[in-house]
Amino acid sequence: MLMKLVSTVFSYIFHPIFMLMYSLGLLLLVNPYIFSIEDPKAKVILIFSIGMLSVGFPLIGIAILKFLGLADDFNFDDRKARVIPLLISSIFYLWLFVNIKSNNYIPMLFSSITFGATISIFISFFINNFSKISLHTVGMGGLIAVVLLFKMSFDYQDFIVSAGSLGRFKIHMNFIVLAVIIIAGIVGSARKYMTNHSYQDIYGGYLVGFISQVVAYRILF
Repeated sequence: MLMKLVSTVFSYIFHPIFMLMYSLGLLLLVNPYIFSIEDPKAKVILIFSIGMLSVGFPLIGIAILKFLGLADDFNFDDRKARVIPLLISSIFYLWLFVNIKSNNYIPMLFSSITFGATISIFISFFINNFSKISLHTVGMGGLIAVVLLFKMSFDYQDFIVSAGSLGRFKIHMNFIVLAVIIIAGIVGSARKYMTNHSYQDIYGGYLVGFISQVVAYRILF
């Protein structure tokens, strides 16, 4: 019972649809000034726009599918039920990438992350025609690559996090990398426990997500 609860919680919290926003949050945590926008309101609007294109609109599309009876579960464990949600997500992610890649206020590093996420969706869509790849581990594999790219891209390895009344804490990049790897392992175990994913589906997902981010980085940089 406890294992099922933990698996369900991790499956929803670390759903692949949230991975791009988690990457954005980590980027702003590591370097709060990387977005060259001085106006706080403009930065909030920009982040909100990214959130709507990567999470909001795809979720609305999925909700419409559920309303029409074309989807039964938010996690889309059925291979055929994934086709339309993957198409919807790919359209919005591609739209997002096209709009931000030439935006001077958005760092190339985040454009690369968005491009990598877009690539992983298209690859997942192709593989889904033959095998039920784990979309959760695709997302987590991408997130692992993202934090490793952060570690490689910045000269510093420590950054300060302000926790209000609790004070300020210095965090090393290796801690973030280790935490994300552990979470990725838990998510993979949760998907294996809750679904009929094979180990090939699980590890293939990690590989697709990771390689997509590396390829995107190599292309843009």
